[in-house]
Amino acid sequence: MKIAIHQNKALFDHSTSWSYLWIDYCEKNNISYEIVDCFRSDIIEKLRNFDCLLWHFSNFSYSDMLFARSILYSAKQMGLKIFPDFNDAWHFDDKVAEMYALQAINAPVPESFVFYDLLSFENWLKTKPLFPMVGKLRTGSGSQNVRLLKTKSQLRKYGKYMLARGYNPAPSLIYKTSSNIRSSHDLETFKKKFKRIPEFLSVLSSAKKFPNERGYIYLQKFIPNEGYDMKVVVVGEKLSGVVRPVRSRDFRASGGGETFFEKKYFKESIIKSAFRVADALKTQCIGFDYVVNKETGEGLIVEMSYGFSNTSIISSNGYFDRDCNWHNEPLAAPVELLKNMLE
Repeated sequence: MKIAIHQNKALFDHSTSWSYLWIDYCEKNNISYEIVDCFRSDIIEKLRNFDCLLWHFSNFSYSDMLFARSILYSAKQMGLKIFPDFNDAWHFDDKVAEMYALQAINAPVPESFVFYDLLSFENWLKTKPLFPMVGKLRTGSGSQNVRLLKTKSQLRKYGKYMLARGYNPAPSLIYKTSSNIRSSHDLETFKKKFKRIPEFLSVLSSAKKFPNERGYIYLQKFIPNEGYDMKVVVVGEKLSGVVRPVRSRDFRASGGGETFFEKKYFKESIIKSAFRVADALKTQCIGFDYVVNKETGEGLIVEMSYGFSNTSIISSNGYFDRDCNWHNEPLAAPVELLKNMLE
């Protein structure tokens, strides 16, 4: 098998990129591969010489989000194995699409609402929805585009703005800096985050190309929790993940950069749930954001993504199998995925 690996030159050195792990694995195991540029005008002809295409495309790259899926699915039409495949990525970085997909398979999700016109939204407001509500943009990660709406007036103002001018999904330097400070509990952690500023500036430059998100209102019922959420990753027959504490003076955990692992948080119900949902979605590799309702103990999926940060998952130093048995072997999701594809 000859593997084509797309290397996003602008984001290749980003700490979350999977490309370097694929390259390293191929070199260590004498697997034939080549770095390709999928934005070449002759890429379809180029890909005829390969059996597999790997592309960890980014939700912060305007070009990636416009064209990556079209090129990947065209490669599949030619007979190549691809990652991400359709089931992995058709809903990537689209929280409304994720909601529809998860509801379709009866996954455990919070009560969610989406409106596309003011009349429907105003009629729903008359039903006296319970507060707080969480307003989300379709796109973006790191929780920046997530707002806690505590009153009807806040909700109405947010909804009208979303149906009119809308909000830009590009990350904010001020928000990111504030978030890093609030989630850094020691000098060493702060230094590590400070070193990643060039990464963020590169991402910000690309993300500014995205237009405002508008024309819809997407809401989730707020889930009372114990001050953390969980990133739970399923790759084939293996599951791993991390716990992410909520930032100081905030209700959000994603994007804070602080993670830890303890087995006690990964209850059998969550492990079984994640495997069931991944199977129903027919994904090769997927990461779920779970929030555990402190009143019921139920784990609910609030978001999902094929393109999660792999480094934090490796730090868990192990994985669960489908019988909920623990194995002391770090799960490198990109490598595990490639092994499964080669098999």
